Amino acid sequence: MRKLKNKLGWFGIAVIGCILTGCLLSGTFVINHKFTMGDMGNFYFYQVDITNEEVWEDHSENIDFIDAIGLELYITSSEPSTVTFDAYVDTYSDVTITPGSVPTDATVIIEDLTVSPGKTFITYAGSLALLKNLKVLKTLTKKGKFDFYAETTGTAGTTFIIDSARVVITLSAGY
Repeated sequence: MRKLKNKLGWFGIAVIGCILTGCLLSGTFVINHKFTMGDMGNFYFYQVDITNEEVWEDHSENIDFIDAIGLELYITSSEPSTVTFDAYVDTYSDVTITPGSVPTDATVIIEDLTVSPGKTFITYAGSLALLKNLKVLKTLTKKGKFDFYAETTGTAGTTFIIDSARVVITLSAGY
């Protein structure tokens, strides 16, 4: 009986230790948000809002940190030669405001990506190598909303089209 009590005692201490350190009370979750971007004449714009996603609603108040964030982009270019593509993020703006250009204080997250004529698919894994300024991107993502802009040296909306996009966010949250 004494051996059993000693074994259960150590087990109990281990369980309490795990609870106190968060081992049993945290998890990793993925948000997969697909969207299409509206062209604004010479650039693209979309207000990313993940606050209505089920995972976000369940864990937004307990997010420890954003583990990873990546993009998927489907692009069609009928430009006669290669063009460059840039993507930016900025603080979420009012929905009623229609931007006239990419704000000068927006943070570049993809810079000078070369896009050849035809269809281009930037994979999630491929975007991880392209993304810059992750600290800013993760900070904005942790708020649940941010503005996403894209520019190209091609003609946005006519000969250069972003068919669809997806942002994939991995976050850790406690309970």
